[in-house]
Amino acid sequence: MITLEHERYGMIRLFDACIASVALLVQYDTALLSLRKSHIPMCYRLAHYLENTLLPDPHSPETEGLVIDLGVQIANDSKTLVPDILLHDRNQEHPTRPLAIMCKEDYLTEQELEMLYDLKSRSLCNLPLAIAFLPQKPYVLIYRADEGWIHYYHFDVESSHCSLIRRREMNEAVDDSQQLRLAIKHRRHSKSQRID
Repeated sequence: MITLEHERYGMIRLFDACIASVALLVQYDTALLSLRKSHIPMCYRLAHYLENTLLPDPHSPETEGLVIDLGVQIANDSKTLVPDILLHDRNQEHPTRPLAIMCKEDYLTEQELEMLYDLKSRSLCNLPLAIAFLPQKPYVLIYRADEGWIHYYHFDVESSHCSLIRRREMNEAVDDSQQLRLAIKHRRHSKSQRID
C-alpha cells in the first residue's frame, strides 16, 4: 500500500511539474503559441522547462539516471504512440518511463486518445499526457490517461490556472473492432434493370 501511495504522490508531482512547465512556456514563449507549424519548437521549449523543473540536479538520488528525450520510440510496433517528450532512464531491458507527452496544435482525435490511453493500459508509461496548444485560443488542453479514464484539463493561458473539466471513461469511446459487421453485398444493377 505504501508503494501505491508513493506512486500516486509521484504522479501528482510529475503532473504539477508539467503544469508549471506549460506555464513557463506560455509566459516566456508566447510567440510560439501564435505561430502555425510550431510543433517542434514547442516540444523543444517544453522539454527544456521540464528538464529544469524535474531534473535540476542530475546527481540527485531521486532522479539519477533519468533523462528527457524527444521523439523516442518506446515499443517495437507501429501502432504505439511515439511520444514527443519522454522522461525515462534509457534502460533497454527494464525501462522506467515516468512521463510521456504528445504535443499537438489541435484537439486530439479519437484514435490519438486511444493511443494515449494505450500507453497507460499496457504499462508503457506511468503518466501519459497529451497537450493541445491551440493557436488563437486563450487556453491549452491537457489530456491525461489514467486507469480506465481520460481526464481533460483546461489550462488558462492568461492566469496559468489549470482545472479539470471532464473525465471520460474509456469504454465510452467508439471501438470499431467491437462493432458487428453485416455481410451486405452490394449489387450493381445493369442499365436495363434500373428503374427510371
